[in-house]
Amino acid sequence: MSGNTASTKVPLRSKVGFGLGDFGFVLIWQGTAMFLMYFYTDVLGIGPLIAGAIYLTAMVWDAITDPIMATLADRTRTRMGRYRPWILYGALPFALSYPLAFSSPGNLPIEPWVWALGTHVLLRTTYTIVSMPFNSLQARLTQDADERSVLAGFRMVGAASGGLAIVFLTPVIVGAFGPNRELEAYFTVACIAGVLTLAGLLFCFFSMREPEETDAGPGKVPFLSDLGSVLPMFLKNPPLIRVFAIIVIGSICLGMFGKNVLYHFKYDMQRPDLVTPALVLPAILLILTTPFWVWVSKVRSKRDALGLGSAIALVGYLVFFLNPSQNVPVAMAAILATGIGGSALAVMFWAMLPDTVEYGEAVTGIRAEAKTFGFATFAQKAAVGINAALLGLLLQVSGFEANAVQSEGTLLGMKAIMALVPGAGCVAILVILRGYKLDRSMHATMVDRINDRKAAQIGAGS
Repeated sequence: MSGNTASTKVPLRSKVGFGLGDFGFVLIWQGTAMFLMYFYTDVLGIGPLIAGAIYLTAMVWDAITDPIMATLADRTRTRMGRYRPWILYGALPFALSYPLAFSSPGNLPIEPWVWALGTHVLLRTTYTIVSMPFNSLQARLTQDADERSVLAGFRMVGAASGGLAIVFLTPVIVGAFGPNRELEAYFTVACIAGVLTLAGLLFCFFSMREPEETDAGPGKVPFLSDLGSVLPMFLKNPPLIRVFAIIVIGSICLGMFGKNVLYHFKYDMQRPDLVTPALVLPAILLILTTPFWVWVSKVRSKRDALGLGSAIALVGYLVFFLNPSQNVPVAMAAILATGIGGSALAVMFWAMLPDTVEYGEAVTGIRAEAKTFGFATFAQKAAVGINAALLGLLLQVSGFEANAVQSEGTLLGMKAIMALVPGAGCVAILVILRGYKLDRSMHATMVDRINDRKAAQIGAGS
C-alpha cells in the first residue's frame, strides 16, 4: 500500500489484517464483557456492588488516559506511520494484561478486590494504548464512504470470529476443568486468548502501510493546548455526538443481555449446558449478517440499516422477557432475533464513525482521527464501566447471592435486567437516529469542501 492516498481502495491484505486485528481485540473485549463480572462474584467471591465499582473506577481512569492517548497518537509521526508503532509496541503488554485480570492474588497479602482493581486498571490502560491507534486506522486508510462500510464488514467478521472463539472456548474449558477448578480454567482461557491476540495484532501491523503523510503534524503547538482542543472539537461535530450517544446507550443497555447469560442459565433456567450455544449464537449471527447490513447501508443508508437492526433486536428482547423461563425454543428464538438485530449496531457504528472525521475537518479545518476515535473508545469503555456498576447495583437490589438458590422475585428482577433494559436502549437508539443527517450525499459534500480548501492552500502557497 505504499504511496497510496486516503481516497484509494484498501488492498485485500490490509482489510484481512484489519479484521484479524479486531479478532484479537474482541477476544479480550468480549471475554471481559461476558465473563469478568461473573469471575469477580462467583470465583473470587467479590460482592456484586464492589465488582461493579471496580468497573466504574476503571472508567474514571479511562476518562484521564483516553484523551491523553488520543492526543499522543494524533501527534505521532514516524517512518512506520502515525498509528502502527503503537500497535507493534503495545501488543505484548496488552496480551499479558488479560490473563492477569483473570487471576487471584494467591498467597500475597492482598484482598481479592484490590487485586481485581489493579489488574483491571492495567488491562484498561494497555487496551487504550493499542486500541485507540488501531481504531483510528479506519479513517486514515480511505475517505470513500462505501469502502469504509466494506472495511467495517471485514472488521466485524474478525470481531465476530474473536467473540465466537472466546464464548466457545471459555465454557468448554471451564467445564473440562470442573466446578472446583474455575480459577485455573479462566486463567488458562485468558492465556490462550492473550497468545491469539498477540498474533492477530502483529499480523495487522505487518499487513498494511499507512498512506503517505501529508500533514506535518502539530508543529509548535504545545501538548496541553492540543489536549485542550479535544472537547471543543467534539462539541462542533453533531454527527459525532449522536454516534457517541448511540454507542454509549448501546453498550450500557444491550450489554446487559450478554453479561446476564451466565447468571440466567445457571440460576433461572438451571441449564448451564445451554450457556455455550446461547453465547455462540450471536457471534455466529454477526459473521453471517455482516454482509447483509453492509448491503443495506449501500442500498439505503447507514442510518436505515442501524434503525432496522434496532427494531428487530427490540422485538427479540420483548419476546425473551415474556417467554416462560423453561421454554428453551422460544428463548433461543429470541436470542436469534437479538443477535441479528444487534449485529447492525456493531457493523454500522464502525461504518458511521469514520465519516464524522471528515465532518469535523470540514467544519474546523483540523483532521483529528485519533481524537475522534478516542471518543468512541472512551464511549465503549465508559459504557462498560457504567453497565457493570449498574448491573452490580441492580443485582444487589434484586437480592442476588452468588452460588445460592435465588428467590422468584430475584429471578424476575434478573430477567428484567437482561431484557427490558436492552429493549429501552433500542428505543433510545431509534430516537437518536432521527436526527442523524450525515448520509452519503452530505459526506461527499464534506470531502469536496476539504479538497477545495487544500487546493486553495496549495494555490496560495505557489
